[in-house]
Amino acid sequence: MIRKWGLCRLLFSGLLFGMWISFVWANESLFNRKIAESEFVQELFSFVKQNEEAIIAEWRRLTEIPAPSGYEEKRAQYMKSQFETLGLDEISIDQAGNVIGIWRGTDGGKKIVLSAHMDTVFQGVNKIHVKREGNVLIAPGIGDDTASLINLIWSLRAFKKVGFKPKNTYYFLATVGEETGFDGMRVFMDSVDQDFTHIIALDGDLGKVHYGALGFGGGKITFRGPGAHTMQSRGVPNPNLAVAKAIDRICQIDLPSMPIEKWTILNVGMIMGGKVRNAVSQESSFTIDLRSGDQEEIGEAQKKIREICGDVASETGVMLEIQFDDRSKAFQIPGARDSALVQTVVDVLEYLEVIDIEVDPLGSTEANVGIERGILSVNLGRTYGRYKHSLREEADIDGLFLAMKQIMLLICCLE
Repeated sequence: MIRKWGLCRLLFSGLLFGMWISFVWANESLFNRKIAESEFVQELFSFVKQNEEAIIAEWRRLTEIPAPSGYEEKRAQYMKSQFETLGLDEISIDQAGNVIGIWRGTDGGKKIVLSAHMDTVFQGVNKIHVKREGNVLIAPGIGDDTASLINLIWSLRAFKKVGFKPKNTYYFLATVGEETGFDGMRVFMDSVDQDFTHIIALDGDLGKVHYGALGFGGGKITFRGPGAHTMQSRGVPNPNLAVAKAIDRICQIDLPSMPIEKWTILNVGMIMGGKVRNAVSQESSFTIDLRSGDQEEIGEAQKKIREICGDVASETGVMLEIQFDDRSKAFQIPGARDSALVQTVVDVLEYLEVIDIEVDPLGSTEANVGIERGILSVNLGRTYGRYKHSLREEADIDGLFLAMKQIMLLICCLE
């Protein structure tokens, strides 16, 4: 029914060059003020307004179902029941634990994935109580990414309520293992034989739009030695000393911050070593979190880290082991920044007067999995928040409703 407002169509063509895939998309935004101010869209917005307290109540209820990575089963059952109630087709829980529901469109439409992840970072947190302070909800996982699950559910409810008949086919996906490397999304993409037009990940802060895949290339550095009692330690190779020397030099590596596509950063997150204070450690290690928008920069940084650690091992007489995790590659799709999809998202945000809009290629959401495969993909923020990944995580209530409008408008523009 929404097509009567004359929605624009997204044009694209693909060119395959060896192992690289690049796309040429129409770069004209699909956003149209007539769409945003149409009676249909206003009905969607009105539905959200009328159900604000119910949305908040369900948000709190879902947050209070603990779902650390690897233990998402209870949330999965909840999401499955909601998909069933809302009348999606072919609802299933796949081998990874992802919940999948499909809303079939008419022939000839796009195939679009809308995903939100069920898992949180709070291992061992088995009891959660959501507190409300004015316009803010406080609880571990209230924002990341429970808010997106609520956005997914209630956007779908709104569309169903007003009788939306999509031309596109939408795959609604509640995933597992996002916090551990987009594991659930990878399993889904590897197991579903579909040519998706877009992956839209509901994740991140409202106003933040990422159209490229940030690469991860960190890992663990381990030094080993024979060990000794303090009284016999003179001249004995000391892994702790090696760790200290290596960290000092690694933190002096010059990494690019511009252009934004080559932005690179590293952090020493954990240091481990020794068992007692009166002995030389036999094994000491530290972790590095290395991220970049450019895979070559990751490779260069890893090369420098290897050289530094090799030099330190030789100087201190210890043995060295380096483990880098290269599963998540940096990837940029040529022309993505100027594509119709990204331009439309930005125009939607500007129309809704979202503050602090940021558009960059440094994504770290499930959209990365699509981008790695050459699928033009973006994230949509869930709400405003603070203290993400902490026990006092906060999420803005009004921001959630604004994020919901963002999702609805984008879907309408893509039809």
